[in-house]
Amino acid sequence: MAPGITATLRATRIDVNQTGHIKIDATGLLAGTRGESDIAPAEVAALAPRFDDLQPRLRAWRAGAAPSFLALPFAPDTAAILARARELARRFRRTIVFGIGGSSLGGEMLVQALSPHPAPHAVHFFDNVDPTTLAPLAEHDWSDTLLLVISKSGDTAEILSQFLSCLPTFEDRFGSEALREHILVVTENPRGALYQIADRLGLEILPHPPVGGRFSVLSVVGLLPAALAGVDIEALLAGARHMTERCAQPDIDRNPALWNAGAQYLQLARGRRQSVQMAYSDRLYPVTFWWRQLWGESLGKRDAAGRACGLTPVEARGVTDQHSQLQLYLDGPDDKQFTFLVNPDLRNFGERVPARFADLAAVAPLVGHATGELFLAEFEATRATLARHGRPQRTLALPHADAHALGELIVLLETETVAMAELLGVDPFDQPAVEEGKVLAREYLTKSSK
Repeated sequence: MAPGITATLRATRIDVNQTGHIKIDATGLLAGTRGESDIAPAEVAALAPRFDDLQPRLRAWRAGAAPSFLALPFAPDTAAILARARELARRFRRTIVFGIGGSSLGGEMLVQALSPHPAPHAVHFFDNVDPTTLAPLAEHDWSDTLLLVISKSGDTAEILSQFLSCLPTFEDRFGSEALREHILVVTENPRGALYQIADRLGLEILPHPPVGGRFSVLSVVGLLPAALAGVDIEALLAGARHMTERCAQPDIDRNPALWNAGAQYLQLARGRRQSVQMAYSDRLYPVTFWWRQLWGESLGKRDAAGRACGLTPVEARGVTDQHSQLQLYLDGPDDKQFTFLVNPDLRNFGERVPARFADLAAVAPLVGHATGELFLAEFEATRATLARHGRPQRTLALPHADAHALGELIVLLETETVAMAELLGVDPFDQPAVEEGKVLAREYLTKSSK
């Protein structure tokens, strides 16, 4: 690492040798790495007073005050979730989840990123109402399948449509008594339609925590599907607790969430309004979709003065999108900042390229190297090339990409989100424009039925 970058790391006290399973290298956002438009560590530190009002709220959320997403890793019901998952896994071979947005993306992220291969229990997520995707469910053999229906409000049109359109099939095959054995509902609102339908059918209802869907992954919403798929949710929550304590540090240069939010906010002030999260790990790629909702729905709104705020979240996959997006990232508008997700342990994975065809110029550099070495060499090259072109970036390295590390990452990104919202002057927990669209969709359905 260049001496100037090492000095910058020391100055910010955000370095790559932190405790925990996740390593943060934010040097690519700082002065001395990119040119005249760089930000200085002192500029980030100067934002500290703007978090003074947020700090007591973070402590209150950690203690359980609504919205209590920071208290979820400390909730005492983990043993009950594990016990329930073991009981359900004995009875069923697979689970189908009906959910959308926060009711689906978090659990799907945990299952895809952390479940063993092959998983002891298959969990499939249906998060859309495309009829061509749902159609095969009518022919599905439900005898060994659990249906998990998740909606915080209970009035989500897509979830109700999924569930109610399939309900006649369930009833025909099982009858009302067996139906109750095959369906679990997760919802919060007793006045919501899903709660009332489940109550009329005699279905079991598990309580959704009093947090927004996009912040609910570390609750039964994400933990039950993950535990069914064999994910070590105890390690996941241990990592989340570790990062929660780190993000409670009052000193901005010891608090990774506040510091990284501040650095990205300063890049936003320089016109970098798009935030690209690029995963150099297929197992970590689902994180980008969960984060996309978290970042977009929490920050994309108007402040008290009516100004449009937010950064546009863009997911990308290394190395695939080097061949579709990197040209734009390097030579296109300088309106983007980048976060890399990487698993350094992949370096020694994969078969090594044999010496056969080594006489060919394109093959010779590959001989003797594992595919994992090429994978990480591509990451290093992309990061270095972006830096040479003056594009700001940081790296979040998960050396084992294990459950503990992902728990840390989830809390880091959630706390960064509320810290960025504080700087922008917006409420990270509402979504007024989304609600408007839901109302209009129902109106269009009503008109079309007349």
